[in-house]
Amino acid sequence: MKATRAKHDLLRVCVLSCFVFLLFCACTCGAAAGRKKMASQQRALTRSRRSHQSGASHHRPLTDEQKADQNLQFMLSLYRSAAEPDGTPKQNRKFGSNTVRLLRPSASSVRHLPASRGHHYRFTVQYNLDTVPSEQLIRASFIHLRSSSSSSSSSSSSARCRAQITSLGKASLVTLEPHERWTETDITAHVQRGESRGPGRHLTLTAQYWCTEPQHAEEEDGGLSGWWFRKKRRREPHLEVPSLLLYLEDEREVQDWMRDLSPSDASLDVLKNRKTGAPKNHCKLHSFLLSFDALGWGNYFIAPPVYNPRFCQGSCPPVLTYGLHSPNHAIIQTMLNELGVGDVPAPSCVPYKYIPMNVLVVHKKKVEYRWLEDMVAESCTCR
Repeated sequence: MKATRAKHDLLRVCVLSCFVFLLFCACTCGAAAGRKKMASQQRALTRSRRSHQSGASHHRPLTDEQKADQNLQFMLSLYRSAAEPDGTPKQNRKFGSNTVRLLRPSASSVRHLPASRGHHYRFTVQYNLDTVPSEQLIRASFIHLRSSSSSSSSSSSSARCRAQITSLGKASLVTLEPHERWTETDITAHVQRGESRGPGRHLTLTAQYWCTEPQHAEEEDGGLSGWWFRKKRRREPHLEVPSLLLYLEDEREVQDWMRDLSPSDASLDVLKNRKTGAPKNHCKLHSFLLSFDALGWGNYFIAPPVYNPRFCQGSCPPVLTYGLHSPNHAIIQTMLNELGVGDVPAPSCVPYKYIPMNVLVVHKKKVEYRWLEDMVAESCTCR
């Protein structure tokens, strides 16, 4: 009996040794083929991504009110400078922070000042900093936005405006050229120096503007009639009430940031009944386009218009090739599962690498750009 058991154990060890040797040979011989296959898949993925992006919009359809909102248009421009249409980051990320938040003033007033030429007025604005959590401030900018009413007027939209923050003097002087819709003044030091602590934190600034319209418009508005039209235009400043732009390094987890967002039961029922159409074959990456409207988050997410998290599905092959990036443990686990040793399961098809995604959201009347890590699966592995 003992001799029979010893022979059985010896045979089992021989089989295991042969299987490991065959696996090693197969992995070694298939390494080059695996690398070629991986490169081919990567090229196909890039082509697919580019074809999806061509002609695609960076954001969901906007309402008429949103189209007229210059603050939102500014944030969309900032978003487009950093993100592809599907939300994946462009190569040259320039913000230096993972969050950019636009604050509209909690109180504002405008005063028209006498000017011998052009238009001269002064904005006084106050920002409530209680809405800003304890993230680390990287940079702060004062945003000068051309008004939506002036953008629709050919003469007003071509006006050249100079802006200066009173408390910062001539060092803060910037110019909004006729072809520009906005410009900004860096006030990081001023915010860091003047920011109060505790409840009731606020920041008050006064900015002066000098706007001059093209010379031909002044020549056409001659005499008493021209004087009346100039007085009428002074009642509507060429620029919006200034906003505050904060560049922040937000250390909160995505789960914490999105804790207030939960899909409705109706949305979940629709998603549960949706079929992926992914064929059941070897482990690989699959696409799954998801509308934020389907989750009931359409009014929250402005950009990108859709989200493709992608997922990994399929069976793990008995010979794990180089392209799957499987660890040595997965190779041994596959071998034990094939031999039926104990209850060892086969490795699972899971994401191997992730890429970040940029989003633009509107929450409690605040527009915010965020860089979110590990939002899209880029490749798969068996482990």
